[in-house]
Amino acid sequence: MNVWMWPKTSELNVYNNLLTDSLGGEGINVLDLQHGKLALRVGKAKAGDVVHIHWMHHAYQHRNPLLFVIKSLLFTLTLLYLKLRRVQIVWTVHNLYPHNARHLKLERFMRTLIAGFCSKLIVASESIKRKVTEQFGVPPGKLFVVKHGHYLGVYPPGGIDFRQRYGIREDADVYLFLGAVRAYKGIEDLIEAFYAIRTEQTWLIIAGKPDAQTAAFLNGLEDRSNIVLDLRFVPDDEVADLLGASDAMVMPYKEITTSGSAILGLSFRKLVIMPDNEFIDEYFRENMAIRYNPGESGALAAAMTKALYVKRSARELAYEEALRELDWGPIAQKVKNVYQGWG
Repeated sequence: MNVWMWPKTSELNVYNNLLTDSLGGEGINVLDLQHGKLALRVGKAKAGDVVHIHWMHHAYQHRNPLLFVIKSLLFTLTLLYLKLRRVQIVWTVHNLYPHNARHLKLERFMRTLIAGFCSKLIVASESIKRKVTEQFGVPPGKLFVVKHGHYLGVYPPGGIDFRQRYGIREDADVYLFLGAVRAYKGIEDLIEAFYAIRTEQTWLIIAGKPDAQTAAFLNGLEDRSNIVLDLRFVPDDEVADLLGASDAMVMPYKEITTSGSAILGLSFRKLVIMPDNEFIDEYFRENMAIRYNPGESGALAAAMTKALYVKRSARELAYEEALRELDWGPIAQKVKNVYQGWG
């Protein structure tokens, strides 16, 4: 079986690399349908092949509404071409909508149309399955739940002592925000909550590359006491050491569908603080995540304080069970079954 993965690998998200490698272990020949080369490569797909799409919004999006429509038409014709050649189209829906969506009505129309062209859609949880059905009118029978795999062994430690680098004492309590720093991830709420609970013993690290708006906000902070701003893309060989320097990961995201960052925290057995949502119920066990109501004043600050009193020993067995469910071998088998029509 030939599977044209779009994309096969990614420098920014190792999820695709892990999925590709695990599918190869199941005897599937995975080919690269590269970003920006869709028109050149799609003609090589033959009847019986699979085109597996992950993030495709750049193929039809544009700031200008007219160009959005033109690009959308061209992309639709490409999907129609694949259907006529009897190529199976599979879409893994990582997010209901792209984070940078500008024209929401056009976006919803296109994603509904794309879902209609797909033979099957893969989602990472039952809660996302319900949302995709509601938003895009997809029959439940076309949707298959396959969990997002773990990151065990992906980020080996590099021996960097980040507490020493940042001037943080060994006995301090450290919260970490790690990843692309964007407004929709609740950065302003995080700063406000940290101000409310900050003591000489508590620190907050924000590590990741920000967009211009969020960089301006963070660099403009007048009070940075016990706040470390490491505003750059964090390379893979530093991820493990950075996580090792923290006691809990804070993810005050305003929107959560599937959170790779939360699964990264789970993989490193880190306590995760995030808004109450169904994603937590399907991936985390008791004492592995501290949830809060984002609509309640002071709830994030209270959750961050609560995290300091959750003992690691209380969740060790829970991590083993949760990570076992996220092993890439069974996940690849499930994806292969989706391709072959077994579900």
